[in-house]
Amino acid sequence: MSSGQTHRGPYGLDDRLVRRLVEGQFPQWAGLPLGRHPSGGTVNAMYRLGEDMVVRLPLAE
Repeated sequence: MSSGQTHRGPYGLDDRLVRRLVEGQFPQWAGLPLGRHPSGGTVNAMYRLGEDMVVRLPLAE
């Protein structure tokens, strides 16, 4: 399981922030499970949302 911290760059992504973003932008999906999808990527952070969706967020500008 992940620690919840994705990147310490300019956006400081973590599980709580991603959850708040989903709740604010897509309230219909706010109750779905959310978890960090491990990857070695340096451009995007990916989170699993429910069974069949992914949240992809940039790690830097």
